[in-house]
Amino acid sequence: MTVSCLQGHMFSSAESRDWFQPLPGEQIAMRVESHHTGGAFSLTEIIVAPQSGPPLHIHTDADEVLYVLEGTVDFICGSEQFRTGAGGFAAIPRGTPHAFRNFEAQPARMLVMLTPGGFEQFMPAMRGRPMSDVPDLARSFGMEIVGPPIAAPAQAA
Repeated sequence: MTVSCLQGHMFSSAESRDWFQPLPGEQIAMRVESHHTGGAFSLTEIIVAPQSGPPLHIHTDADEVLYVLEGTVDFICGSEQFRTGAGGFAAIPRGTPHAFRNFEAQPARMLVMLTPGGFEQFMPAMRGRPMSDVPDLARSFGMEIVGPPIAAPAQAA
C-alpha cells in the first residue's frame, strides 16, 4: 500500500492496494492504517466470499462502521438482524455484539472503518496462523469472540 502525505493530507491511488487473506473467505486491503492517522482511525477494504463472515464478536475499545460497496450483506448488531446492499451500512458502537455474513452467490465488498485505529493490525497478524489462534490473538487487539457466525439470512420485512 502506498499512502502519500502532502501538507497534512493523505492520498492513495486505487492501484496501490495489496490484497491478502487473513481468514478463510475474506480478502483484505489496508487503505489507511492507524499509524497514518496518529491512531485516530483505520480504513480497510474487504471482499467477503459467498457464505462467509466472522463470528459474533465485540470490539471492546473501538467503534466500527461497515459500508457496503457491492453485493448484499446481512448484519447482526445487538439483538437486531438486517440485510442491506450497496450504499447501506452498519455503525456499531464499541461493546456491541455484532457480525456480518454474505449469504449470496457473489462476493460482497465493503469499507470498514474503526476508531480509534489499531485493530486493523489483527488482520496481518493472522496471516499464516491456524484458526485456533483467532480467539487469543483477537483478544490482544481488543476483540472478543462471543458467538457463532450468523446462521441464516434476515427475513424480509
